[in-house]
Amino acid sequence: MWRSIFGNFGVRVLSALLNFGLVILFSQLTGAVGKGEQSLLLTSVAIITIFDSLIGGAALVYLSSRFTWLRLVGASYLWIFLVSLIASVGLYLFKVFPNGYLINVIVLSAISALTSAHASLLLGQQKIGAYNLIQITVPLFTFLTCLFQWTTQNELDYVLALYIAFGFSFALSVFYLWRFFPSTKDVQQSWQTVWRSMFALGFFNQLAHVLQLLSFRASYYILEQYHGTYEVGVYSNASSITESIWLIATSISLWQYATIANTQDQQYTIQITEKLARFGLLAALIGVVFFLLLPADFYRYVFGPDFGEIQQLMWVLAPGVWVFTYALVVGHYFSGHGRYRVNAFASGVGLVFSILASFALIPSYGAFGGAIAASISYTATSAVIVYCFLKDGALFSIFPSKAELEQLFTQIRVLWRKS
Repeated sequence: MWRSIFGNFGVRVLSALLNFGLVILFSQLTGAVGKGEQSLLLTSVAIITIFDSLIGGAALVYLSSRFTWLRLVGASYLWIFLVSLIASVGLYLFKVFPNGYLINVIVLSAISALTSAHASLLLGQQKIGAYNLIQITVPLFTFLTCLFQWTTQNELDYVLALYIAFGFSFALSVFYLWRFFPSTKDVQQSWQTVWRSMFALGFFNQLAHVLQLLSFRASYYILEQYHGTYEVGVYSNASSITESIWLIATSISLWQYATIANTQDQQYTIQITEKLARFGLLAALIGVVFFLLLPADFYRYVFGPDFGEIQQLMWVLAPGVWVFTYALVVGHYFSGHGRYRVNAFASGVGLVFSILASFALIPSYGAFGGAIAASISYTATSAVIVYCFLKDGALFSIFPSKAELEQLFTQIRVLWRKS
């Protein structure tokens, strides 16, 4: 277990460092305005990708061992094509984005959704190494492309960098999908059954994701409306740094999700989730304290003179971000059992709090109002997740015991000697 979790954590740390490098590049070369525009583009792609993955999506992790891959892949491809077509027409008619911007958002989101479908199938078969390699490709090639542009042309073409990164990630996912494609066939599975299962699970899973993403990022659009992209740029950097402590929880949850999806013993899954949540909260606390203790001049030096308020914003964001670490781990307990409704409901509650607090606070307090709203939203979502977990018979505890820490350090020493 710990070997897999440490491996996942290493990949996510590398991904975070690459994304951190991108943040520095955009902040230094384009200032807060350019950073705000980049954040809005990436958020728009992420939102459309969630709708692209409404059929299947991350629910394919759960379905991977229950249906033939050919039908799962075919249904996913057809749905992504239909959503891309409908989204293109709808967004064009309502003039949501400029035409050139719209095309890039639609195409990039479709590529991302296809790659995500392939990766989810691999994760469902516990091909975690292949899954991690696919995930790291996007930040790696985005960073390398932007760095090449900066050193050779002294400018950044973020859209081109995304196309290159998403393209390589998609190609790699196709290779691994072909390599691990199961040879078993089950003629008893009708297309109707597959579609029904993918929609029933995928809808609530993606609904949880879209509600969660909106609860995290709706404040960006509200902040841009009242205070412009400059404030969005500063606030997005503060959010990115503080939320980086979730690397620990996502590293834990990757192994946890794949394991629970292939396990029938509910009591075991409750116990392992309790244990992982305790370790996640302790590690996240250490991480968030480290970032908060860095002086404000450090962030101003790294990102540029426009970003002097980052540390103050991080102090406001930190409590909610730390609490949400627990919800991230426990949320994957419900996902692993196919109970996506719980996560969707919790994210919906968080979104309601986020929007109400954002409209109440952002007009008067700007980015600080957005940070307060985000912290309230994180806490509200976490409260719902904790309540549902306790109803399943779980016990709530925050930090690991002394015996658990000793066991962890023993495992680390063993892994270090083997390496």
